[in-house]
Amino acid sequence: MKEPLLSIIIPVYNGKDYLKACIDSVLHQTFSDWELILIDDGSRDGSGELCDTYATDDRIIVVHRENGGQAAARNQGLSMARGRYVGFVDCDDWLDADMYATLVSTLEENDADVVVCGFIEEYVGSRKLVNADGTTNVYPGEEAMKLLLQGRMGSYLWSMLFRRSVVVEPMPHLEPFEDHATIFKWFSHARRVVVMGRAFYHYRQLQGSSLHSYNHRKGNNFFMAIKERYHYIADHGLLPGWEHENRALFVRSCIKHTKDLARLDDYDDGIRAIIADVRDEIRPLLPISRSDIGTKAWLRLKVLMLDVDMYVRMLRLSSLFALSKRRKDRSRV
Repeated sequence: MKEPLLSIIIPVYNGKDYLKACIDSVLHQTFSDWELILIDDGSRDGSGELCDTYATDDRIIVVHRENGGQAAARNQGLSMARGRYVGFVDCDDWLDADMYATLVSTLEENDADVVVCGFIEEYVGSRKLVNADGTTNVYPGEEAMKLLLQGRMGSYLWSMLFRRSVVVEPMPHLEPFEDHATIFKWFSHARRVVVMGRAFYHYRQLQGSSLHSYNHRKGNNFFMAIKERYHYIADHGLLPGWEHENRALFVRSCIKHTKDLARLDDYDDGIRAIIADVRDEIRPLLPISRSDIGTKAWLRLKVLMLDVDMYVRMLRLSSLFALSKRRKDRSRV
């Protein structure tokens, strides 16, 4: 078979209600030189059988596997991909018809290795455009990686198209933060990255999805992802001259993460253990100045280093105080 220009990978797990719309949006692309790799990750709702109905199109490959998680499914798809470029789609989302035609031509016109686009958050009865200001910017790979690490560019795998040659490292099993721990590594191999302020990808917002429900396992996975970022950059000598910023960025991220964990409604001993682990990870990186991480983070860091329980009580009380103040302010309106 002729090798396609583009490989599109969709991990599928119990997504039958939305899967047809997702796959049809690939079939309706104005760009047609693609292969679609559907990885049925042990679905139990008939999604696997629905995938099979599309296998009559010789561009579509269906694989059924025991459930191993989204990262493992994506890794399997990558091992099978034959295209020069590779893109990812989640099985409950959908694409504008000109998405891949635009991304492929933008990648080639700029001789780039990655192109990033905006997206539309789709809620019941409403929608929100994200990163869609209409501009197009081209960055050297190192500069793009800094923007990604600083949070000025989203780590959303499905909003990106990659040259297959930069997709080197496998994704770790840190769902739903496996892309957070991986995309920056792929950026480290890129010569140029194009950021397009146009939205093509429709990101369906579902209550109960992995990003809308949070627990200590997911909290731990996020911590492992930001730790992987810091240590991988330091250990591999990436971004020379940026060592100080890398350390400050990691500490800031840790403090924000522990703040969010401490304020969870279902705070428990498991979450406390994660906060304690974060504190132990930060300790060898101290001292760090107030100007490096900001006054609020620096003050919280001081309390965290003294006592985890005191830190949690302080944050939960401040959250309750802020909530009470907002209610009073609304009552005056």
